[in-house]
Amino acid sequence: MLKIRFSRSWLFPLALLAVSILAYGLQAPWLGYYLDDWIILAAYHSHGAQGLMEYAFLGNRPLVFWLWWLGFQILGEAPLGWQLWALLWRWVTVVTAWQVLQLLWQNHPRRNAAMALLFAVYPLFKQQPTALTYSFHWICFSLYFVSLIAMIRAARSRSHYLSWSVAGVLTGAVQMFSQEFFVGLELMRPLVLFFALEGELPFRQRLKRTLIQVLPYVLLLGGFVLWRLHFMPTPGSDRNTPVTLLNLMTSPIPTLLSLVSRAIQDIAEGMIGVWAQTVAPSAFSFQPVSNLIAWGIALISGVIVALALQKISDSPSSGSKWYLQALLLGGAALLGGFAPGWTIGRFITDTGTLYNDRFGLAAMFGASILLVAFLDWALRPGKPQRILVCLLIGLATAQQARTATLYRWSWEDQRQIFWQLKWRAPGIQPFTAMFGNGALAQYMGSWANISALNLLYFKDIPDPAYTWYFDLYRYPVARFVEEKGEITDEKNFLEYRAPSSQSLVFVNDVVENQCLWLVSETDQHNPYLEEIVRTALPLSDLSRILPEENNPVPAEIFGAEPPKDWCWYYQKACLAKQQNDWQAVMNLWEEANVQGYDPHNEPEMVPFILAAAHTNNWDKALEFTNKAYYPSFVMHDYLCTTWRRIRDEVPDSPEKWEALQQAIADFDCQSIIRP
Repeated sequence: MLKIRFSRSWLFPLALLAVSILAYGLQAPWLGYYLDDWIILAAYHSHGAQGLMEYAFLGNRPLVFWLWWLGFQILGEAPLGWQLWALLWRWVTVVTAWQVLQLLWQNHPRRNAAMALLFAVYPLFKQQPTALTYSFHWICFSLYFVSLIAMIRAARSRSHYLSWSVAGVLTGAVQMFSQEFFVGLELMRPLVLFFALEGELPFRQRLKRTLIQVLPYVLLLGGFVLWRLHFMPTPGSDRNTPVTLLNLMTSPIPTLLSLVSRAIQDIAEGMIGVWAQTVAPSAFSFQPVSNLIAWGIALISGVIVALALQKISDSPSSGSKWYLQALLLGGAALLGGFAPGWTIGRFITDTGTLYNDRFGLAAMFGASILLVAFLDWALRPGKPQRILVCLLIGLATAQQARTATLYRWSWEDQRQIFWQLKWRAPGIQPFTAMFGNGALAQYMGSWANISALNLLYFKDIPDPAYTWYFDLYRYPVARFVEEKGEITDEKNFLEYRAPSSQSLVFVNDVVENQCLWLVSETDQHNPYLEEIVRTALPLSDLSRILPEENNPVPAEIFGAEPPKDWCWYYQKACLAKQQNDWQAVMNLWEEANVQGYDPHNEPEMVPFILAAAHTNNWDKALEFTNKAYYPSFVMHDYLCTTWRRIRDEVPDSPEKWEALQQAIADFDCQSIIRP
């Protein structure tokens, strides 16, 4: 039987690392950039440290820029480096948190280990793959725990009190002034110090020393609050305004009632709801295969946890005193972790905005303490309790692995979209807006797409930016079309200003497995276009496309070019069609055929119908039309207007008119085409 002594100080952190890698690291090579990652990346790529400083200032965290700058100096711009960097700092955070627990409760190593393992994979925060953005959270979280370790060491060492205290205050100051996510955890600092002094002094002296030794940290907290509310430079508005505190002053009772109600909901979600999600019915489906892999990961992590806890036992003298301390410390950490979000009116249960789980990140430490305390109270220490802990950690690890899979799929979608766009439009003229149908991929948004498109097409991002992304669902497209004036917009450190006529419109994911469609008014009758897309078509000017690149794709960011598939041939055919190189279009068709590729849907036949007609290959033109027409018939208007274009564009010949008459008859185009 395999027996590993995890009681050795260096083996348990390895167990934490193994569980963390299973949860977050296995798919790291296939993860990329998401959401605010793109904005931070664009800021650094174009303007270096100055760009990061500007973005941090506009985001109301003017002192956080150095953490990203440090990462870029070490890692560069490849997403894999950032995935591993965020994973490293999350692991460091968990290890330092475990060290705090070990210093506080030296007689309870089993409980400490269970709390650390739960904290490593707690299923509340689900944005670990947004690694560039959240790397600074984990760095600052680890610094907070380092500050607690230094404070405890100072309290227990008179000879080194000053040096440890300086280290504690400095690390606390660095993390606190860099960002505000963990400031609420200062609520548990006096408790940590009070518990750390247990056994050394009588109660009253311990309380007195606690109040004295915590004073530097209280002054630090006061200095931060003063800086945050009065002296911190802001760009004119503060997105983290403490609206709840302000409302308590103006309408205390309604605000207090609402706060208590919402806080209870958040606590219930953080302690119970997130675990219910780990056993959602969809997780037990055999498809996709990643579900089965996630359960395999859960099993492996459960075995690791079982081995880790097997040889760890608590002191026989442990009793009710530990429960009281765990409830007090866990409760303070839970409430303090949620407090910064509640202060600005943000709750993890708020359905009005997305990605609110970040406001529970700091609360996971307290939740882990409370959960272990509950399990220890409900079940006697022994095999049943260990099995339940292994089960919970396995469920959480599987949930995190499933989440990573969703992010992996998003990165695959992003790469397909951006590379297809580059194939179709190798370059674009400066000051060209792009309109698209939605966020383009999961874990993206207009603000992220703006940065990604600028990085895709241009080496530098000037002010105003050379290109912009407008979500058709979120902007008054009809007004842009009607007024034909200038479009202006502003996001973070970027702004855009150009005539609305200098635009392109593209469509994605309206038909299963479709290629990206860059559309114009000639596509008015495409049956799969939504009405909002049709409304925007007058804005689309394909002459904004340049046949040659004005900037190579930054492979470090977007990855290597995908292998040729149908969509490569389709995009290159559309580009050749735009240049009236009809023979090139037909050559691409033939090459795709040889490679075994076929169109994914009916509209993707249209460029080849036109090319066959322009090269006087009338049998092919009719064959292609027939293929696009049957069996759904939804392409009737689109195909008939395509043949009307053929009538108007292709030079006259007897063969042309014969084919045209046959198309009119075969596809019932009499009402659209009048020879």
